[in-house]
Amino acid sequence: MKLEFSHDDFGTKLILLYMLEQIEIPLSEQFIMDICTTRNDWINYMECVSVFHDLLKDGFIYTPDEDPKHSRYTLTAKGRNGLSIYYEEIPDETRNAISAFCKTNRMYFKRLQEYVAEFTKNSDGTYLVTLKITETASSKPMFEVKINLQTRADAVRAVEIWTTKAPSFYEFVYTNLMS
Repeated sequence: MKLEFSHDDFGTKLILLYMLEQIEIPLSEQFIMDICTTRNDWINYMECVSVFHDLLKDGFIYTPDEDPKHSRYTLTAKGRNGLSIYYEEIPDETRNAISAFCKTNRMYFKRLQEYVAEFTKNSDGTYLVTLKITETASSKPMFEVKINLQTRADAVRAVEIWTTKAPSFYEFVYTNLMS
């Protein structure tokens, strides 16, 4: 018996699994929710949260990271197998929209996760800016720099430009350390 696609848990699970397959990089729960619900109207937010946790509990997705704050999720073999069996149940229009979005935005989300920048205010009124480059598959830092800046505006600016400057900054430091 061929199943009909509808916006039930089954259809929602397929959409989420298909998006994870197409994006080809592990994503944080926050980014998964953002992609499926806010940036695209593929899934209702509450349904997405529920289905995400069902897929995790049932072993269709997983994270190798122990820290829930920095966990990134991807498909398991079970998830890939289930998706391959029911792939045709996702309407062509939905598959095409998901594929196009993932192809266009994959590197953007990869950079957002790999190049992390944040700041906190110190007791003396200065700002501590933390700039990190993390591994793709986990949230473990490969490179981290902490710098004190005098103003909030400087801290905000450093955080804003980090995603574009991180690769060249890392290359500069690495090259100068190893030569």
